[in-house]
Order: sequence, then C-alpha cells, then structure tokens
Amino acid sequence: MGKILSQLIWLGLASAQITKLPLVRDIEDLNSDFAASLPVPQKYTLTPWTEDDIKEGIPDTYEWGQSLYVPQSNFYCKDDFTIYNVTFPDCSKPWLVGHCAKARMDEEATINLLARLPPSARGIISDLLVPTYLEGHTIRSIWSNSAFLCGQFRPADAVKLVATAINQDVRGSLMKEFQQAVAADTCVSDEDAVNDLKKDGSHGWALESGFIISVYLKLVKSSLDTRCMSNQLKLLDPIVNKYWDTPGCPNKAVPELVKYKGILFPNGLGSLEETSPVSGAEPTSIIQWEKTEGVPEYCWSLAQRKRDNGKVYCTADHLTVYNVTYSDCSNQDPWAICRCDDAQHSVKTMTEKFGRVPAGLRSRVRHLIVLENESPGGVQVDPWNIIGIYGDVHDSVYMHESSHCTDHGFSKSEAFQKAKKLDTCWPTDYSKSTDADLFAETGVAYLYDKSGKTLRERGFDPSCLSNGLKALGDHVGSEYAKDSQCFKREPNSRIVHPSEVGAMSAELPSDVAIEFFPWNRIPV
Repeated sequence: MGKILSQLIWLGLASAQITKLPLVRDIEDLNSDFAASLPVPQKYTLTPWTEDDIKEGIPDTYEWGQSLYVPQSNFYCKDDFTIYNVTFPDCSKPWLVGHCAKARMDEEATINLLARLPPSARGIISDLLVPTYLEGHTIRSIWSNSAFLCGQFRPADAVKLVATAINQDVRGSLMKEFQQAVAADTCVSDEDAVNDLKKDGSHGWALESGFIISVYLKLVKSSLDTRCMSNQLKLLDPIVNKYWDTPGCPNKAVPELVKYKGILFPNGLGSLEETSPVSGAEPTSIIQWEKTEGVPEYCWSLAQRKRDNGKVYCTADHLTVYNVTYSDCSNQDPWAICRCDDAQHSVKTMTEKFGRVPAGLRSRVRHLIVLENESPGGVQVDPWNIIGIYGDVHDSVYMHESSHCTDHGFSKSEAFQKAKKLDTCWPTDYSKSTDADLFAETGVAYLYDKSGKTLRERGFDPSCLSNGLKALGDHVGSEYAKDSQCFKREPNSRIVHPSEVGAMSAELPSDVAIEFFPWNRIPV
C-alpha cells in the first residue's frame, strides 16, 4: 500500500507542473496599443476637501494614513497633499483622488487616467492615491477597490488597475472553471504566466493577465491570433463586457472612510521580538509517533487542505507527529504537535517558539501543525483550537494564533468595543482587519508587556492602546502572564490512519483562511 501511495503522490506532484506556450512575450509590450485605442480624456470638475472633511475620515489604507499623518514616512506629504472629489459628465457620483504635489505624476495626468475609462469600468475603483515615494520606485496596486500609484504611469496602467480589480472580485468563484479552460487551451497570456504554471501550477497571473488580454481585444483592432487561448477568453470576455459596457455607473464602488488612528507597531509585532525575545519554557521531552499510530484528525484536515496550485500542503508520508512536554507543564499531558518534513521551521525551532507562548495561553491550544509555505502566515481553526504555522514566521505569529483560542467572542463584547472606540491607535495595520484580529494583536502586545520587559522599556509608548490592553487584561490577562499556569487542555482530536483506503477527517469550516502578516511591507 505504501508503494502505491508513493506512486500516487509522485503523479500528483508531476501533474502540478503545467506546460503552455505564451500568447505574447510580455503583457507590457501591449502598452502603446492601449494608449492609441482609449478615448481622449473627458472633462471633469474638482471639489477640494477641507481640513474638516479630512478629519472626518480618509480611505482606510496604510498609504493614505502615511501620506497625511506620519512625518517619518517616505510617503509623507501633508503640506503638499490635496484630496478631491472628481466628477465626470458620464456619472453623477464622484471619485475620490488624493494627490501629492511632489509625486512624479502630476495632478492632470493622474485624473486623466480615470477620465479615459468608461464609467462602469472606472466604477470598480473607489479611490485613487498618487503619493510621493522613494526615487526610482514604481508601484501599481489596488485592493478592495482602493488604488494607488507611485511613479509615472501610462493609460494602459489604468486598464490594468481595472483588470486587477475585476480579478479580485471574481477569482474565488471563477478559478476552478479557469483552470479547466487553461487545461483545454495550448497557450496563456505571457511568459510570466507560463513560468508560474511550469514552476508550481499557479494560475493567479494567468487569470489576471487573461483579463488584460480580453480588454485589449475589446479596444484594439489587432491581428493577434488568440485561438490558442479561446477557452479562457470564452470565459473571461462576458465578465469584461459586463464591467466595461454597462451604461452609467450603477455599481460604482464607494470609498470606505474612517477617522485616522496611528499604528503603535508600524513594522508589525515582529519588531518586539527584535527588541528582545521573550524567554519561554523548554521542551523536556519530544517523542516521535510511529507511522502506524496514525495522525490527529485535525492535523490531517489541515495537511490535506489544497494550495492554489491544487497540491495538498502535506502528504501522509511527509507528516510526522510528536508528543511534546514542556518544563512548565510537566504535570499535564504532552501536546500532539504535527510537522511536515519540508516545513521551514525545524522540530527544534517550532517547539522553542511554541514554548514562548505562556503556559496558560498555550493550554488553550489543542494541536499545533507546522507546514511549508513561501509566504509566512498562520491560521487558527475555531472551535477546534488547532493552530497552523506556514513558512518562516516570527514568534508573534505563534502568539497571535494562540490568542484566537482564548477570545471566546470577547472581541465582539461591549467592553472590548468600547475600548476600541476610546483608543487612539491600532496595534498594527493588520489589526484593523477584524475585531478578532484586533484582539489577537492586542494580546501579543499585552504578552510582551508582561514578559519582564515592558513595552515602554522596548521603546514603545502604549498609552494610545491603554483601553484595549486593560480590557484584554481584565478578561484573560492571567493567561498571558509570564508565570501563568498550565491547565488541563481539551483532549486530542481522534486518530485517523491516512494509509487506510477511504480514510476521512473532519471537514474544515468554510471560513478558515490563512492570515498573512505584512511585516515585510515596503519601507515606510
């Protein structure tokens, strides 16, 4: 049976490498054709924002806040920054544009990027920011309909912003069909898409650039022979037509405006580890399970989850389970900790990092699984209370995911919501994602503050977060204390034997998503 399983695994790995031809060498080669085919910019009217308007709220993105409120940031431009409501004749609803006079692209060129788009396509962009930034850097980005551009851009870049936003809107529901279309075709958009498919079976850029090709064919009278990707275009063209041809702007995205609050840890919670790691409990016993002993069901469920390229995170022959006992929990059952043998964190690293989670908080975690991933991240599955670690992460990710296990809905409580409203900063940019993530990030800050070296001693003034820290401390502060005590954990999940034909494991909740923490963001 083992030999057969290994053969199947080998076949699965081989099938992930997809070989296709490129339609064009590089999507960027089409830029001049876009410029010649888009209509001339239409007229527009500008209504500048007042200081009072700005105080009421700005788009809730990192770059907007940095541009207006963080003098040490490379984006900072407060004295030369203007925000406009821009209204075009084809839509009565305004677009929000923020522009720094020191940016490489001037105000007229910025707004003309939008002015050459039809209203329904332009409507997928809620706001556009053109800040100043480091000389020589070029950035084009859109996320949740909020776009920003650093550098000098051409009309084709406005089309690409729209294509990226369309891709973000539909890729979750469309990806399976798109993969089938690629399988039926002989080419994809360009060499980058070809290389991604060949490397690991990733279809992400093939889909996004496929939308760019679809718009290109719509606008440009081209002799480009696209029969080799006809199935992809058959799927993508109707979607592009809907966004591009709908009269007016009935579905215009509205900017999400919030009152600005600063970030206590602008480089993420990993910066606390850099000031001084917390001391932790040492593993006193690490015992490897025999393969015949099976695998905890919850570990197996996360191991069998599929990556974007269709491969599972860990196959049975690469998954190992360990019983780990810690020096501060010798009177309790050991943790069953799982690891895929290609994970970036070794057995030594994962047990040491998990040991830095205080005993009380660690006792909330039923299982830990450590997996390979190019992008560092983590996950907590509620109500299973298993945490997953992906790639090479800071200690703070182990702490963050463990914190989710002790939330128990407190992040939605009146006490925590009141504290959130009263505080004048966020712990991290990521903590703005959800109330649960605000709780978990606040928990990591609280843990470091109680670790024997306070946040102030580490160079951070936590007064702006004092209400959240107190609310969390009143709720479960004893579990985060350096000298917290272990307690009896929830029992291990049932044992499954992957080698058995038809072995089943618990189905992951549909809303479980890997959290990727942006500590490696572009320099501020």
